[in-house]
Amino acid sequence: MPRIRIDYGPEPAQFGHLYTPGGVDGPVPVVMLIHGGYWSADYHLNLATPLASELARRGVAAWNVEYRRVGAGGRWPETSADIEAALAATEALLPEASPVPLDTGDVRIIGHSAGAQLALWVAGQRRNPVGPSRVISQAGALDLASRAATRSGSVLEVLFGVSYSDDPQVYRSASPLDRVPTGVPTVCIHGCDDEQVPVMASRLYADAAGAAGDRVALWEVPGEGHNAFLDRSTRSWDLTLQAVLDEDPWAHS
Repeated sequence: MPRIRIDYGPEPAQFGHLYTPGGVDGPVPVVMLIHGGYWSADYHLNLATPLASELARRGVAAWNVEYRRVGAGGRWPETSADIEAALAATEALLPEASPVPLDTGDVRIIGHSAGAQLALWVAGQRRNPVGPSRVISQAGALDLASRAATRSGSVLEVLFGVSYSDDPQVYRSASPLDRVPTGVPTVCIHGCDDEQVPVMASRLYADAAGAAGDRVALWEVPGEGHNAFLDRSTRSWDLTLQAVLDEDPWAHS
């Protein structure tokens, strides 16, 4: 599937790959993909390339974004700013570069793991000129305050530059669980055998978002773990496509 590189900023990590479908006439939705990997430069946007290509084959435009990560020019201020800029680019930059018309009023976001935290964080940023029409959280790290108390807390200390005990508010301001409602319909998909991010993170988020008035669905996947979303042969992969592409995935909850 052909791709177009688009720089949304001057820094090396401020770019994305746009994949567009062939043989279409009318405007198509845009799906922004945010990869995971502990917010670390050890992981790259190629994690989401197979899904981006598949989405384009199925008739939508896929905007697979890179962003500044720990070790690649970014901690929280830079990372969050890049995700905002990448979302804004769906309206400001992508239409001119795309060979097919884009429906910039229908921008959907998929995030995996740390990328899901970023997806739901940016969905709740009311100041962004682009409001997403839905968010799909894959094995989302959605409760940063609780993660700060575990062995993964050191990763967050590097990201935020401060411990949770010294500045709990900076963690809560970035934690999706503490930011509901977003006002954006959301589907959380999570493997029941996930050892990196336990399914309880999505359960707590779905309960809190629903109680706050958001439209939210939680799809648990028995027998699958954290990286099942990267494998075309899994139920997690199929459910992701359903959540992104179905007209009303919440009707199947």
